[in-house]
Amino acid sequence: MALIMFILVALLILAIFLGISSLLLYLFYRWLVKKGYKWVGVVLVLSSIAFLSFNIYTAIYPLDGFYFDDFKKITSKEIPSSASIIKKTASYPDFHGKYVSCSLMQLSRQDYRNLLTELGTNKDFIKNPDRIYSEEFDEVLKNKNIKNIKSAFARNIDGHSDQRSYIGFFNDGETIVVWFFQ
Repeated sequence: MALIMFILVALLILAIFLGISSLLLYLFYRWLVKKGYKWVGVVLVLSSIAFLSFNIYTAIYPLDGFYFDDFKKITSKEIPSSASIIKKTASYPDFHGKYVSCSLMQLSRQDYRNLLTELGTNKDFIKNPDRIYSEEFDEVLKNKNIKNIKSAFARNIDGHSDQRSYIGFFNDGETIVVWFFQ
């Protein structure tokens, strides 16, 4: 029931926002046409549609930077330059802004070893925590064997008791899974 209500409220807000924005954009376009600037109006309308479409798309399917930011929140370290995302997914935020993100990343062997060593010696991290159970985690690891995770770490983010994290290191020496709940 809560999901249906969320969808209805989101659609209502989107309809109101799009309706008002479209009306204002149309009135501005008509004013430009009357002033003899039809092409400026066309470019403005197309640019607005492209901008809105891109923002809607990235809200549903976040870019890699979103997952790199979660990595930084968890580890308090910059993402290694060798990092690339193999697979990723995230839930859409609920009413309170809570979401779950999970990504499978590939690092260079050296960056993998460095990160494993740094987290292993950091007392803020819990070593080999319980397995994570979430749809996002299961989806990202659909074609991976969870038993191949040789080491894992978790920690609660300072000052945010409602944030949880997990980083698992696969035994191939280059693949990690990063899970974040906020």
